[in-house]
Amino acid sequence: MHLNLLQLIFSLTVDGRVAGEYDLFDLSRRFPSAFRQVTCGRPLPCGVCPATVDCPWFPLFAQQLSTDPEAVKRHQKPPLPFVFGIPLLLPGEKRGDDQELRLTLVGSAIYHAADFIRGVERYCAGDDARSELLLTLDSVSSRGLFDERSPVRMTKGRELSGELQLLTAEDIAGKSMSDDGQVALTFLTPFQQFREGRLLRTLDVSSFLRGVIRRVSSLAAAYGDAELEADFRWLAELSHGIEAAHNGILFTEYAGANRGGMQGRSTLTGNLAPFLPYLFLGEYLHAGKGASWGFGRYELTIDN
Repeated sequence: MHLNLLQLIFSLTVDGRVAGEYDLFDLSRRFPSAFRQVTCGRPLPCGVCPATVDCPWFPLFAQQLSTDPEAVKRHQKPPLPFVFGIPLLLPGEKRGDDQELRLTLVGSAIYHAADFIRGVERYCAGDDARSELLLTLDSVSSRGLFDERSPVRMTKGRELSGELQLLTAEDIAGKSMSDDGQVALTFLTPFQQFREGRLLRTLDVSSFLRGVIRRVSSLAAAYGDAELEADFRWLAELSHGIEAAHNGILFTEYAGANRGGMQGRSTLTGNLAPFLPYLFLGEYLHAGKGASWGFGRYELTIDN
């Protein structure tokens, strides 16, 4: 599995009035503009701008289709090559509240780590309407496989200084469990799962597993060194034998009518070993709609 990842941790101080726990999820609306401001700033649309070839914004945000028809047939539109892990906030007045914003860069996006840091700086300093919330970026670090942290700084020349701890998909996926083990799946932020365009209110385990596999394989094909080699048809058939026991995953509304997702904890049972490499990667990559913007973030607990 030839795919590298880089996870950056942004330590933030939050001040002001928090209207709701999802206040920082406005990243999906504001970060693309902030990133473009610090890397480009041109008024021309990307499709007609002559600088598209050398522009960092376009390959990271445009989700270009592959020039290979077979690849398009297999993967269709590629996901975004980054994933934000956004903290939920406790509503009310905040004074010096410490929070962590996580950002996982995938494959070729790693080479633009400095641009992403500048984009987060711009987002935090933004003065467009964000109620009364004030964000201060205190520090940036690179997170290793076992949660070790290395400080990362920007020099005056806007270059990165510090150790970037690259993570390989092989290392992340290399965890294991015994044959009779169980996996506890906990959704930390709303997971949106659809069937035929309809938002589901109960967890479909097979669909969840197949969705995580598709996400990992699409990211590897679009931004890694090579496509994954796996018997995806066999995995899809095997997924129907995985069940959710002690299911505490419930649908919750998170922002207005007709919007919501599943949160909570469930125990997955069955022949899980073939799915674990994808599930472990999914802890970094999230699942479902809005995965790149903080939704569908989950944790696994292995009970051997």
